[in-house]
Amino acid sequence: MMILPTYSPCRVEAGRLRIDRKFHVGTCLYAERLRTRIVVVAPRLREGDRQMDFVELPLEEVPYEVRPVACDGSFRLEPAEREALRPLVANADLLYGLGFDLQALARELGRPYVGVVEYNLPTCIQVATLPVSGRLRRLVRTLKTLVGFVHEVRDLRGARSVHCNGYPMYEQTRRFQSDCLLYLDSRMGEAMVIEAERLEARLASLVAGRRPRLLYSGRYEAMKGALDVVEVGLALAARGLDFELDLYGQGEQASGMRRRIETAGEGARVRVHEAIPYPELVERSAEADLFVCCHVQDDPSCTYLEASGAGLPIAGYGNRMWRHFATAAGSGVVTPMKRPVALAEAIGDLLAAPDRLATLSRRARAFALEHCFEREFEKRVDAIRPYLGPGPGTDPA
Repeated sequence: MMILPTYSPCRVEAGRLRIDRKFHVGTCLYAERLRTRIVVVAPRLREGDRQMDFVELPLEEVPYEVRPVACDGSFRLEPAEREALRPLVANADLLYGLGFDLQALARELGRPYVGVVEYNLPTCIQVATLPVSGRLRRLVRTLKTLVGFVHEVRDLRGARSVHCNGYPMYEQTRRFQSDCLLYLDSRMGEAMVIEAERLEARLASLVAGRRPRLLYSGRYEAMKGALDVVEVGLALAARGLDFELDLYGQGEQASGMRRRIETAGEGARVRVHEAIPYPELVERSAEADLFVCCHVQDDPSCTYLEASGAGLPIAGYGNRMWRHFATAAGSGVVTPMKRPVALAEAIGDLLAAPDRLATLSRRARAFALEHCFEREFEKRVDAIRPYLGPGPGTDPA
């Protein structure tokens, strides 16, 4: 099986692999559960590429093969690089993912592929246009994104199946492909979900008068609404609410976030931290009471499930992902997009209703258990297995 993770760059150097930790863990599990040869074709990690969490380990400890490739910003390969991969594609039981235009090669060679998608069209347009200013430049990027979407639809229709990360992409893809699998991606394993007793103790301490603890974690970037999270905190302070808001992450908006807090004189209550290791973030999340989410796009972020695993209700902007998630889980509040003051008002109302907050917290935990990493991952494994031949160590019968 070939896996094509366009958004997980890697580097092989001096017999060591450097790669995204979350992707590595998932691929190791594929190797364990599917017991087949796995070849990962991933972009070559370049100097300056940002990764929130990576792992570096000896190649001999990696249970899959790695083929780093050079590609452009649209993940297009040079013709020679593409041809070098032809033998791999020709002998693959399955290509998993849509990357490097290898699905076109798979169709040419009669090999099956399963698409893996997560960004719907509006999100792709936002990602393409947010970094640039000027109407003409934004228009050009929008048109390029639309052209890419036309090609993606062709690839989706040619796939045996499509695995859709998150509700928005699932709804979009069903228009073009009848065989779709919805899954919710996260790192939240069942053992990481907050214990019921710990959650109840946290809720009781809040009722007893403890200061509410609010949390945000993720990239400090415009598409994640990071600056708006700060504005929510400042609006809560203006209401006279006694609270703490801690933000964990990294990104280009970090300095602007800190300046805004300093100007407002609210550094004691609204604090911007660097990114922390995931196990530490899980622990910090379990100590919080509410997750503040100002995502301005429909990205199926693992934030939603991982916050839920800590028993955290979410107060967030009504992007398509959070609206669907909130309806399915019943574990938070949805407010209008790009209105931090309105979100702060909703948070204030929720914190003033401890019984409602407790109900939402328990629902969040229950939903996280229903959709923990093990269950969501097993759905994908079960959907892949029929396409694969017997691997090493398996019984052909």
